Amino acid sequence: MRRSLLLVLMCSLLGACAHAPDDRPAESSLLKQWEPSPEIRQRLIDAEQALQGGNFAKALALYEGTWASGYHDPFVAYGAASAASRAGDAAKGLAWMRHSSNAGLSDVGGLRKDPSLSALRAQPAFEAIVTRVQENARRIRAEGHVGSELPASTPEAEGLSADALAALLKAAEESGTSGLVLLRHGRLVGEWYFGGDTRRIETMSATKGVVALAIGLLIDEGRIASADAPVSTFFPEWKQGRKAQVTLRHLLNHTSGLEAQRTAMDIYRSPDFVRYALEAEVVDAPGSRFFYNNKAVNLLAGVVERASGEKLDAYLRRRLFAPLGIRDVAWQKDPAGNPLGMSGLRMHPLDFAKLGQLLLQRGQWQGRRILSEAWIRECTTPSVPALSPTGGLLWWSLYEKAVKVIEPEMLERAKAQGLSEELVTRLRPWVGRPLAKEDFLTGLVPALGGMAPFMEFVQKAAPLEPRSQVAGALQGYAALGSLGQFLVVIPGAELVAVRLAEPDGSVPEERMEFSNFPSLVTNLVRP
Repeated sequence: MRRSLLLVLMCSLLGACAHAPDDRPAESSLLKQWEPSPEIRQRLIDAEQALQGGNFAKALALYEGTWASGYHDPFVAYGAASAASRAGDAAKGLAWMRHSSNAGLSDVGGLRKDPSLSALRAQPAFEAIVTRVQENARRIRAEGHVGSELPASTPEAEGLSADALAALLKAAEESGTSGLVLLRHGRLVGEWYFGGDTRRIETMSATKGVVALAIGLLIDEGRIASADAPVSTFFPEWKQGRKAQVTLRHLLNHTSGLEAQRTAMDIYRSPDFVRYALEAEVVDAPGSRFFYNNKAVNLLAGVVERASGEKLDAYLRRRLFAPLGIRDVAWQKDPAGNPLGMSGLRMHPLDFAKLGQLLLQRGQWQGRRILSEAWIRECTTPSVPALSPTGGLLWWSLYEKAVKVIEPEMLERAKAQGLSEELVTRLRPWVGRPLAKEDFLTGLVPALGGMAPFMEFVQKAAPLEPRSQVAGALQGYAALGSLGQFLVVIPGAELVAVRLAEPDGSVPEERMEFSNFPSLVTNLVRP
């Protein structure tokens, strides 16, 4: 997998990006944001596809044309630099990388690790570009007040195990972590960027936990009666048939019954993610089946807008981020301008940790009530234990032990949907075996031949999913996203931990998931 300008760029195509109107950022320009036009968005998608397909000349021309049109996003210039470098033109690659750094690029780690830039790193002039990008990162941190209002301390002073911390940091680095933050007793005890620096990172599906906070804020304000309000309250076209039975709680706990695929590829092809969800059929009785449903969560963005009169991102900037001193935030949008519900929130790890600290403090921040304690409790408690023992309202409970079991019915459905006999044969020994999540990645995924065959199995088995089982004490809760994005809260230990990552090509995707991160975090405070 290649470095994520390329993932980041694709995530940015539908959302706001930092920019400057010329090559040299003016004072405070690094926090400015803009949105691409439909034409620019399509051009960048075409450029990314050309780059992924090895047509570097075409990709370079598309990036150069985008820049010439006045869209001076630093990742556009980064894309041009990557394309030029891979085409063998190091001089042009360096020139475009200078454009990127001058326009505000702050991803130091990417510069040092991205395989597509290896030819540029061999050039003497490259270190000056790295220095400039480091300066950008420091300026963005200062201008964005990143991590403000978090008093500093040390791991030793806050009682964290030195051995457990060393094990955590080693595992974090080996799994391709971009940023890791630890708070204890409300104090910042450490932040680590593994050769990079702080920047906004896509939180992937951990975004969903923040969407749940928006619903809670609107309930607190009386704009939503409760989580049991019917979706038809906000979208009257849902007053007929099964759709009339769907409540916000069903959307929040993945039991709406809304037709959906296991991946989100069909969603990304839609011009309007909210409308796409509204037009889907309810294929299961609401409340009868758990199925992780990106499409249903996107509908919550529309609910927030109908209830508040503001887009989801604007509402949360005003009601949640601003009171916590969080300024440098971006949110991916669909072509119709809807902020995504399923993913798309990009934050600095330190600021993401602030959200966890708010929950740990039962909704209060510096003596001010931001969110009700009742909603935090409701979000972070298993909502339908019989269907999903770890699932709250877009938050996930953390138990001492949690396993998943592939049932025979799941394998048979995948086989009926065309799963190859070879994969069926490889899967049979794993059916009925309780597997921790890390065992899926370190055992099952290699046994199937990689992540792609594993995902093929999961997709063909949908809507059936592995059965979850839990044992031991409830330790805390988390917002979770793919690539191993974590916001972990351990209330009994007054501990908050954030781990965010972007792929740089140095670590396989299954290792990036860092499945044992929560257990390594809890080890920090074990007696």
